[in-house]
Amino acid sequence: MLKKKIFIHQNIPYAFNWNIAHHKEKILQDNPNREVFIKLGSYFKGIYKGELPNDLFNLQGLSRVSQFKMRGLRPAFITSFSKKLIREGKIHYFGSDSKLPNYTQNVFESFKINKIGKVPGHDPVLKNILIKDKNSVAIEVPIWKEVNNNYITGHIDLIQIEDNIVKVIDYKPEGNFMNSLPQVATYGLLIKSKFKLQQIKCLSFNKTEAWEYDPVILLTEVKDYLVSHRIDKRKWEDFVK
Repeated sequence: MLKKKIFIHQNIPYAFNWNIAHHKEKILQDNPNREVFIKLGSYFKGIYKGELPNDLFNLQGLSRVSQFKMRGLRPAFITSFSKKLIREGKIHYFGSDSKLPNYTQNVFESFKINKIGKVPGHDPVLKNILIKDKNSVAIEVPIWKEVNNNYITGHIDLIQIEDNIVKVIDYKPEGNFMNSLPQVATYGLLIKSKFKLQQIKCLSFNKTEAWEYDPVILLTEVKDYLVSHRIDKRKWEDFVK
């Protein structure tokens, strides 16, 4: 059963969908994080009922998590750094035979078979995963935070609960996951803080690859790397510690 609510933020429609059946299944399982999963369900219920500050999401000039990128570095430096993090086990790499890329490939193949003359966007890819993958509980989830009268907003592509761990996931069809790591890791750290989670994972994927990591690397390895390259503008540090 999907609960759906469409929000128009900055003139862009965001279709929040909550798979209650998948979520209830996670809550009914005997696990140490059951109370957290219940609180997460209450949050989704509030979103479905429209209980969020739409004025903030539509306020021009407000910081948005999607603005957080790896800037000021040559592409070759970013590629080299990402390979280093993968070698060290800080980021786990998955190929085209892994679950999320496979679901995505199925959507692309369906579009091809049905002669839909366009590339599938976020909505069909994310909804297909939400329906078919039992670990997936919600897509296009609004998130916001206030720190010292400074506000930030964003929308999380996909939230999963797998092996009793909440996963914050972003679909990046263009690849270049490292460029957007500050964005996805910030989502993860915001959810971790909001629900007082001991552990959380972030993941970016497209139809051929996926990358999973602990978002704390944004404040450790990634921060150290950016500091070493004299990148001082790290706006996300105003909102996550």
